[in-house]
Amino acid sequence: MTFTPGIPLATDKPSISRAQINTNFTQLNTVFNEDHITFNATTGRGEHQKITFNSVVADPGLGDPKASLYIKSDGTDSQLFFENYNNTTGANVQRQLSNLTVTSAGTNYGYTTPWGQIYNWGSFTCATTDTTVTYAVAFSAPPQTIQLTAVSDNGARNAVVRVSNAATAVCRATNNGLTIYYFAIGV
Repeated sequence: MTFTPGIPLATDKPSISRAQINTNFTQLNTVFNEDHITFNATTGRGEHQKITFNSVVADPGLGDPKASLYIKSDGTDSQLFFENYNNTTGANVQRQLSNLTVTSAGTNYGYTTPWGQIYNWGSFTCATTDTTVTYAVAFSAPPQTIQLTAVSDNGARNAVVRVSNAATAVCRATNNGLTIYYFAIGV
């Protein structure tokens, strides 16, 4: 069963084209169902179930005011990318949206989102003197927020970040050997 374009013809009688029209509508519903909820569903008709990209492409090279989602190879696998035209720079901006790289430095990890938000997390041992932790991905300014969770065997959990800049944070605890788990967000 295949879709037949041009049905009904202007000269067709509905009784003659009925079977072909019925086949076409069935085929439209079947093809539409690939990425959408079918026309004959009881709820959610026409809503997306997924988006299928059929082939890897090069950067589209779009002009203003267009934008595009597309897939291309990251050198190893097909990944999802977004491109838009930046009027300020007069150039297209391509951003990889999937399988982004997590940077690690010992027990510290960092990640930069396609829109420039930076996340750093990890653990370190804090002492009663200044202890410096270096972020895996440096911020362009001190992070907007830092969440600390202190863990110790003796119940002492007092630790404070005394100074934070774009690349490091300085911590001081009430007892030596306090394990600090942190999460920092910034740009």
